[in-house]
Amino acid sequence: MKKSYLMIAAAAAMFAACSETDNFKDVDVQEVPIAFNQVVNKTTRATIDGATVAAAKKALADAGGFGVFGYKNPGSSQQTIFDNVNVASTDDGATWAYTPLRFWDKTQTYNFYAIAPYKASGYSISSTGMFTISSAAYGKGTAAATEDFIIDRNGNTGVSGDYTGTHATVDFEFHHVMAKVQFALKSTLSGGSISVTRLVMTGWDSGNGTFTQTETTTPSQLTSGEWSISTHGTGSVTLVGTGASDASIPLTCATNASASAVTDWYIMVPQNITTLTFTLDFTYTNGTYSETFTNQVASVASQVWGTDSRTTYTLDVKPNPIVFDVTSICGFDAYDAQPGIEVK
Repeated sequence: MKKSYLMIAAAAAMFAACSETDNFKDVDVQEVPIAFNQVVNKTTRATIDGATVAAAKKALADAGGFGVFGYKNPGSSQQTIFDNVNVASTDDGATWAYTPLRFWDKTQTYNFYAIAPYKASGYSISSTGMFTISSAAYGKGTAAATEDFIIDRNGNTGVSGDYTGTHATVDFEFHHVMAKVQFALKSTLSGGSISVTRLVMTGWDSGNGTFTQTETTTPSQLTSGEWSISTHGTGSVTLVGTGASDASIPLTCATNASASAVTDWYIMVPQNITTLTFTLDFTYTNGTYSETFTNQVASVASQVWGTDSRTTYTLDVKPNPIVFDVTSICGFDAYDAQPGIEVK
C-alpha cells in the first residue's frame, strides 16, 4: 500500500512539471476593417448645401450617403474590392458604415474614389478613377439633393495597407460638379408694398447634362469638355407662383431694403449663359391706390454657372414712377401783338 501512494505522488509531480513548461499566447493578426469618413473642403461651400460641416454631413446622410470604388494593388492586375459600395450614416454623418466589412491587406496598396449621393443613378467610373455622369438634371430646393452630384476629384491613391496599431480612416473631400442658383427679392421703391405673384426665368440650357471628368482639381469656372448639354436656350422655370407655398411673395418698399425675401434655390447643370430673362407679375399698393403690373421683363447677359459655384440673383422690384415736370411757361409777350379791336 505504501508503494502505491508513492507512485501516485510521482505522477502528480510529473503533471505539475508539464503545466509549468507549456506556454499559450494569443496572436493578434490585426485584421483592421477599412473605414471611411467624409470631410468638407474648407475653401468652398459645404457638401450638398450645408452651411456648416455638421449640416453638410447631415444633408449627405439624408441623401443616402456616398458610393465608394476601391482597388487593391492598383494597376494592370488590380483587384476590385469596392464596386460602388454604399457608405451610409444613421447618426447624421457623425460616423459612416457599410457592410460587409473589407479589411486592410498590409502587403498591398489601395486606390479609393467616392461619389455622392448614392441614391442618384447614371454614374460610372473609369479604371483610372475618373467619373462619368449621364442625364444629370436640374432640381428644385431640398428635393434636388438626389441630383446634386459631388465627387472626390483626386480620390485617395497609393494608400498603404501596412499599419501600426489602429489604421486611420480614408477621408474623402467632396466638391460639387454642378452649380447652385438662388434668388432674392427686394424693393427699394420709397413707400408702399409689393406682392410678387409670378416670376419666371427663361433662356438657360434645360436639357439633361453629361459630365465626363477631366480635371483632378476643382476648376474655378466651367471646364470646357466636362459638361455637355443637348438642349440649348429653351429652359424655363417658374420661381414664384407655382403653388400654395410660393403663390406670392410680399415685399415692403424701402429705400434701404435688404433682399430678405428668398425663393427656392436650384441645382443646375453648369453652362455658359448668353442671355437670361426674368419675367414677373406684381401688384403695388400704397394706401388706397393699388395697381397690377404683368409681364415686366429684366435680363442678364453673358455669365457662367460654374462647377462648385453659387450664383445669387437679387431682383429689385422697382417700377418707375410716373413723374411730372414743367420745362417752360410761355409769357404773354411771346406772341406778336394782335390787331386791336376798336369799340365805338
